[in-house]
Amino acid sequence: MLTKRFFISWIASALLMFLLSYVWHGIFLTDLSRLSYPKGLFLLFAAVVYLIIGFIVTKAMDFKIFDKYLKRKPIVRGLLAGACCGIAFFMIATVVGVSFSTGSKLENMLLDVIWQLIEQSMGGLVVGIIRMLIFEPSIDLQED
Repeated sequence: MLTKRFFISWIASALLMFLLSYVWHGIFLTDLSRLSYPKGLFLLFAAVVYLIIGFIVTKAMDFKIFDKYLKRKPIVRGLLAGACCGIAFFMIATVVGVSFSTGSKLENMLLDVIWQLIEQSMGGLVVGIIRMLIFEPSIDLQED
């Protein structure tokens, strides 16, 4: 259900993950300077992709697998949902071959998966914090 809390946490997590990605790839690794097409086009596509990733991370918070032990712990739930998504997105990017890495050496892959875990976990953390801060009686009272 697209509630105010869902929408705000989705957009906030997507924005944070996009900014983290830009800082990582654009400033620390200087990957963006090696693009073979316009940087603006890349950033537009990246923004759309991060909206999709943010949506998935936000929806992952509702997975029933987290209910037994983490029903009342939205921050931990967000971190775990983000970490699970980070691993899944890393595997998809590796299989599809979408990566900035200069090779498929084990060290590069390890760095990539760690970065994905950090990036998506931070997105999940934002979702958890926002879900904790924005009370929606129609949803929160059903969870009791």
